[in-house]
Amino acid sequence: MQTFTARYSNGQSSRLYAAEISFRPQALLITYTDDYGTQQTRLWHLNEINTDRFGYSFEYKLTYGKFPFESIEVDEAFFNSFHAQYPQIKLSNRNIEIIRRKTWRTIAVAFTVVAVFCSLVYFFVIPAVADSVAMAIPVSVETQLGEKIYRQNMLPFTVEDEQTKLVNDYYAQLGVESEYPVQITVVNYDEVNAFAMPGGHIVVFSGMLDRMNRHEELAGVLAHEYAHIHYRHSLRTIVRSLANYAIISIVIGDVSGISGLILENADNLRALQYSRELEKQADEYAFSLLREKGINPQGMIWLFETLQRLQEHSEINVTIPEFMSSHPDTKNRIEAMKMLLETEPFTPASDDELQVIWGKIKR
Repeated sequence: MQTFTARYSNGQSSRLYAAEISFRPQALLITYTDDYGTQQTRLWHLNEINTDRFGYSFEYKLTYGKFPFESIEVDEAFFNSFHAQYPQIKLSNRNIEIIRRKTWRTIAVAFTVVAVFCSLVYFFVIPAVADSVAMAIPVSVETQLGEKIYRQNMLPFTVEDEQTKLVNDYYAQLGVESEYPVQITVVNYDEVNAFAMPGGHIVVFSGMLDRMNRHEELAGVLAHEYAHIHYRHSLRTIVRSLANYAIISIVIGDVSGISGLILENADNLRALQYSRELEKQADEYAFSLLREKGINPQGMIWLFETLQRLQEHSEINVTIPEFMSSHPDTKNRIEAMKMLLETEPFTPASDDELQVIWGKIKR
């Protein structure tokens, strides 16, 4: 299969990553190594790709999605091959569109520029700064914060001690190396949900275990939630909320409201919504982790399909977890996992111990 070299940007920083690109029937497959040394895979669906004529170090630049755009810088050979591979795709040049928009009245343009600038600061600059702050927090401090949030969140729940031990045994058997002291708690609650906290705690609801049919689904859930811990998604999302609220509080004079937001985030962590990008990152990390451990990554697909069926049939007393319900593109996520499974084969390892533990969990 022909591959091309390129430089990839995730749109969150100015850094460019060395990447390899190959063509798929309805998408570009981009592979690169992130700042953590983990190989990442991105799928760009064709209908969301745009082009600028010139990049910084290559002749062409393709951008993807909505602002802040992901981008790849490619050479003319790739661009010509792209047109040959996908003759039905007509790429739009955003520069031409910007020139045409310059017919606006001066006042309207000035107002729009100010509004856009303020929006960029609020929605992108502040979150970027908040991310930097969150990533600078030592793991030891994050772990202490996580313990406090864990104790506060566990007050309404009854812990299933036997199930908790078994699921922790299952996770330990996966052999995931981490700087975090990962601890899993199973609570007796008929809700299909699981969530991660800063510092290493993962909470799994008994309602989710009850509706799983294969141990690979459990591996998928644990890998997905661990990805949120590994990338500090919970911490970053909370800090972002605090940063945005701090600006609003200063403007309206309600500085005392910041304290209330901290408690609100702690009480409602299981309902915390991650951005689409963070969920995709967790999906792809979980897929790679299962593949690395020799566990069938099809478990991710089975998990999504199980939850989607519950969602479609509106099962009584079942709440779909935020990482499924907060985004409307569940089918696309399933298709993305299927495409990764087709392009990245795995070598199955012995899972006898996992099967034994899973049998005890399902008794």
